[in-house]
Amino acid sequence: MIEWFNGLLSQLTYSVSLGNPSGLAALFVLGILSDIGVPFFFLLETFLFFASYYLGPQSIQVLLIVLMLLIGRECGAAVLYWLSSILGNPLIGWVGKRFPRLGQDLGRFRARISKRTVIAVAAVRLTPGLLQVPSLTAGVMRLPYLHFAVGVAISSLIYDLAFIIFGFLAQIGLQNLAQELRVYFIIGLLALLIAAIIWLTVRRSHRR
Repeated sequence: MIEWFNGLLSQLTYSVSLGNPSGLAALFVLGILSDIGVPFFFLLETFLFFASYYLGPQSIQVLLIVLMLLIGRECGAAVLYWLSSILGNPLIGWVGKRFPRLGQDLGRFRARISKRTVIAVAAVRLTPGLLQVPSLTAGVMRLPYLHFAVGVAISSLIYDLAFIIFGFLAQIGLQNLAQELRVYFIIGLLALLIAAIIWLTVRRSHRR
């Protein structure tokens, strides 16, 4: 089972290329869906981690994955931004009634976002559970779209870069281990690193 999973990830990683537009389109769509709130339970993060592990952080496949996810996230964020800018406060009210906690987060973010738009958008998007908050709030407040888009790009690149670095470090640290042990260790390392990222992000967000 592990060998099959390992082979599948390897095959998917090598299939990402300019000569395979369907694969690039799939990454683009996944980027859009993940940004508007469709959960994929670390599917994209795992794929990016293994791509960096197999091919290295400077490979064309890894760069294409990052690029397609970035474009997809920009489009997904833009959908929420322009939708909220058109519908305005009624959309925020609708969200607040059905998701009270998200509504409270929107209110707090709305009070802060106008001061440092780019930094605020990037920081909040990196906070677990708040990915859609900046898009909705920035649209309602009609903040400059260019500033909003830059914040989305920064958060996307930082997030992906973290998993690329983790994959590269795993490649260096595990190159002399047996194949089966290597796979087990990588999966465990990935889970620990994800947990650490979430914990550190939440803690920093709480302090701010």
